[in-house]
Amino acid sequence: MAGIGFRLQKLFQEDYFSSRIKAYAFAGLVTAGPWLIVIVTIALIQWLTAQFTDLGQEERELFNLSVSYCFIFSQVIFGIQQLVVTRYIADLIYEKRAGEVFATFIGMTKVTLAFAIIFWAVFISFSSLPFLYEVLIFTLFVTINLIWVMFLFLSAAKFYQAVAYSFLIGAAISIGVVVLVGINIEAFVIPPHSSSFMLLLGFTSGMVVTLFGLLLAMLMTFGTRTSENSFSYLSYFDKYPSLFWTGFLYNTGIWVCNWVIWFGEGRSNLLDTFVYHRIYDTAIFWSYLTIIPTLIIFVVSVETRFYERYRVFYGNINEGGTLNQIRKSKAKMQRVLKQEMERLLRSQGVFSLLVILSIGYVTAIVSLDPRLISIFRFTTIGAFSNAMVLVITLILLYFEDRRGAMYTSILFFSLNLVLSVAFLPLGYDGYGLSFSIGSTTAFLFAMMRLITFIEKVDYYAFCQPHVQSHKKPRTFFSKTGRWLNRRTII
Repeated sequence: MAGIGFRLQKLFQEDYFSSRIKAYAFAGLVTAGPWLIVIVTIALIQWLTAQFTDLGQEERELFNLSVSYCFIFSQVIFGIQQLVVTRYIADLIYEKRAGEVFATFIGMTKVTLAFAIIFWAVFISFSSLPFLYEVLIFTLFVTINLIWVMFLFLSAAKFYQAVAYSFLIGAAISIGVVVLVGINIEAFVIPPHSSSFMLLLGFTSGMVVTLFGLLLAMLMTFGTRTSENSFSYLSYFDKYPSLFWTGFLYNTGIWVCNWVIWFGEGRSNLLDTFVYHRIYDTAIFWSYLTIIPTLIIFVVSVETRFYERYRVFYGNINEGGTLNQIRKSKAKMQRVLKQEMERLLRSQGVFSLLVILSIGYVTAIVSLDPRLISIFRFTTIGAFSNAMVLVITLILLYFEDRRGAMYTSILFFSLNLVLSVAFLPLGYDGYGLSFSIGSTTAFLFAMMRLITFIEKVDYYAFCQPHVQSHKKPRTFFSKTGRWLNRRTII
């Protein structure tokens, strides 16, 4: 939790305007940096490909959709293990067993590769693309999946600079190779889809460079490297099943509206392989760019003011503080949390509102489809609520309210799915509404859960609910992990 806190606190203590700018820039680099680099890279490549007059519309869309599908479904796969592995790594570090972290990385990588192969097998079962192009998509898909895995471990090790530099170098290479291919695009006319193949090859090469940069950082970070018991972390799926559901349903809930709308009015189908919705997908893409302030402000507030009060409160509980000390530290923690949440809501709310109001002026300057603007206003509200759901879910996990985090993710996923299906017959009039209403409802629920939980946080700290003795403990994943540990060839 205090990963970058020391660096941020030092910058804020200097009390200079330039130091504060550095602090926010550093927080932005750590939290949104890799994600933002990838988003900017994709957006820039999309703009560049639009300038290549010799590149047909179909080839351009084939390239863009290949990249988009790889990122969307890699996020779903990552969500399956993300929170469980994060908790397992945290416990290893706390128990001074950091030497086992690299083995966990090996295990998570193998499981991720297995999921990637399954997803790709499903994809090629209905794909009509050339086999060589499908292999290239698989290469990019695996690369992105492994990048997320390494990103998780390097973040836990606080090696943020290596992550940022790897993404920057990879992005520069991707853009450079795509430009070179685009300039000489007339040379790639045979066989079919060779133009999009070369563009995708250029982008993939940059991602591979990022992957190897992160791998080098992994080898530098974890001096003790072993592959023994690399699947032991699977036991945490039995121990903390709520973390699995929280991560998986939240990551899936982000995209479930898109998947439903892909089969509604205005849908497109490219080469009988890629289903998409040009207008809605564009609107949701722009909307997620508006929540960058939330990511930055949340990290700064949590890692500076809130964490200090959080540490004092639990320090009093764990180290035998008096009742009066516990109550005072609880009141201070509650007050700071309330202030930081209000600041976050106010800052992101004002920014999102300005974006919604100003998009009309953008339309006057740039010719855009009115339906896109209408959907974008709704999806911006949904993105705002989605960001708040993420923030509150993380805070609930800080306080060990895993059930509250899980219920929030279940509600987030379920409402987005059900409302998307319910509003689908409305066509363009209903697009964006499901994401907006579903995310906002989940946000309100999460907020109420946090308020009620924080009021009794001292009670929950002392009286964690116990598992019923008559309930048979889960052992499936533990046994699977032990079985896989014995199969060294895997």
